[in-house]
Parts: sequence; C-alpha cells; structure tokens
Amino acid sequence: MKNIKLAGIPMNSGGLYTGTEMTPKTLREAGLIEELEKRGVKVLDIGDVSIPSYIPRHNVPPIRNWPSPRVVWEEIYNQSKDWFNEEEILLIFGGDCSIVTGTMHSLYRRYAEDIHLIVIDAHIDSYRPSADRCIGAAGAGLWFLLEENDFFNSLKGFSGNNITIVGYQHESEINNDVKKHSLSELREKGLRQVIQKVLKEIPQNRKILVHLDIDVISKEELHAVYSPSKIGLSILETTKLLREILADSRTVGIEFTEFFPLYDSDGSQSEKLINMLVEIFRE
Repeated sequence: MKNIKLAGIPMNSGGLYTGTEMTPKTLREAGLIEELEKRGVKVLDIGDVSIPSYIPRHNVPPIRNWPSPRVVWEEIYNQSKDWFNEEEILLIFGGDCSIVTGTMHSLYRRYAEDIHLIVIDAHIDSYRPSADRCIGAAGAGLWFLLEENDFFNSLKGFSGNNITIVGYQHESEINNDVKKHSLSELREKGLRQVIQKVLKEIPQNRKILVHLDIDVISKEELHAVYSPSKIGLSILETTKLLREILADSRTVGIEFTEFFPLYDSDGSQSEKLINMLVEIFRE
C-alpha cells in the first residue's frame, strides 16, 4: 500500500445543519494518525483547507447558503496544487458531500479529462437547483460536475463517462452515461464481482478518486452520520470494497464525507471509523 497524505476540509456549507465541519479535528484527536502509524502506514498530515469565517448561511432558493459552497470549492482548488500524485494516496476528510465539486476540479487540474470518480453513496447527489425550492449543494455535487450551469465552472471533456456510482438505494435523474450499481445489485451479484467489473470498465489511462459518503453504511453499524441510512453496507463490506479499489494503482485519492461528530458523544463512532480506516490501509 502507498503512503498516505492526509488533508482535512472542515466545512458544512453544503448542508442545513452544522456539524460535519468538526470531522477532521475530531478524528485527529481520536488518534487516527497514531493508529495508522502503529500498523506501519506512513502518514503525512498536510493540515486543513483554510475556510473563510465570513461565508453566509441561509435557506433561500435555489441553493442553500449560496455562495458559501462556491467559496469553499474555490479555496479547495486554490490550496490543493500539490495534493495529487501517483506515489501517495490522498486521504481527504470532509465536510459534507459538496466537497467533491472542489476536489474534482483539483484532480482535473492535475490530469485533465483522464480522471474518474467512483461515488460510493446511498443517494445519487444530482438534484437540479430551481427557483421554487431550496436544496443543499451536498445533494447536487454531481449535477455541478455534469451540467453546464451559471454557478460554477464546468470541466471541459468531463462527462457521465467519467463517473461510476456504487451502493445507491433510490433512482435519481442523472446523465445517462453515468454507470450505476445499486445496493441491490451488490447484494445479488456480490460486492467483489461488481467492483471488479467497475474497475475493468474504467479506461487504463485514468486516475481514480473515490468519494465515500458514509451514509452508505447502515445506521445499525454507524449512526454518527449527517443523514443515516436504515439499511446499507456493513463496515466489513465497506472495508472490502475500498480495499479492492485502493489496490488498483490508478487510485490516487479517497474522500470521506458526512461524518457527524455531534452524534458521537462517547467517541465510539470515531473509533469505529478509525478502525475501518486502519483495515482499509493495512498491508
């Protein structure tokens, strides 16, 4: 396994409630780096993206807290020039799901259109902003990446062919070129068989970023999640899934999102997440 470069994105602008911004600090204080290093994993902690304190919060259509999400994406982009390379795995801790818009722009700067996003999520975050309802950017991250829009810059040459979604529970409107594998398919065909198919279908010249919304894990297994799922993958299944992807030499990064420390009063949830990470990255 490659060495790890660790970066935090302490933000909550994509959601309604505060809390996800606490994740990087919470996991560091709970011993994430020490536990990884105990297993012989070398970790370079490059700190957190600096988020301005003046960004607004509101619930006004079409996008909640706008332009706060855009401010954060621009800061991610501006502060991540040296994040991605083939020698290390970049481990990113958000933050809410909307960080994917900023991190993918950073990956695109490094590798242009030769990139691929594997989304592991209970939901398909492709909601379209409209004047008659207010949505959080966390639920629209894929829409921002795939659709021409006036909110944020598009990625030239990037399309649905650059995205695969795994583990979702409900259909949602999205570009037809996006490949999708539901939780039901994982159960029916087998997790290893599906993820091997996913990796085989990704062109060999692409660099892979994994976006994990931990709501793909069932509430019974991990409940300190911004929007927990009643059903979902087990921690063991998620670990196996991620080990398969990280074993692929094209994988350059993985981002964890939507952990909610406010639901972790006794620290047991942080411990579970850290133990999962140790298993993912162990030799």
